[in-house]
Amino acid sequence: MNEPQIKKDESFGIIPILRQENSYSFLLIQHQAGHWGFPKGHANSGESPVQTACRELQEETGISDYTLVEEVSFAENYTFTRKGKSFAKTVTYFLAFVNSATVVHQVEEIQNYTWANYETAINLITYAPSKQILQDVNQYLSR
Repeated sequence: MNEPQIKKDESFGIIPILRQENSYSFLLIQHQAGHWGFPKGHANSGESPVQTACRELQEETGISDYTLVEEVSFAENYTFTRKGKSFAKTVTYFLAFVNSATVVHQVEEIQNYTWANYETAINLITYAPSKQILQDVNQYLSR
């Protein structure tokens, strides 16, 4: 009997951070499927992880004025099933300090967005792996 094949799926994203006085706000997006998380997406042919993350940030949020932190990344791993097929997903996130809170969201993929402080963001994020990413990022920022 054949075991079901688990396909690998990989995406890349950016966690947008807005520095304010002595605190940080994080940009969360609500995907059309309803869950809250960070901007992310799949690579186009020939794109590096960083190029993919930057393109997805601009497409989904309209944000293009930021400082990317390339030397650190955070990864989440989870499995999901779509149309009867199982996937092992890895999403690698980079950090970006944005220079403006202005967002022009991509209506086709994003139904809502919000800038939130850590406490609000951790409660709003839908899935545990994304909550863990935010905890890791907050710890990194507190160093």
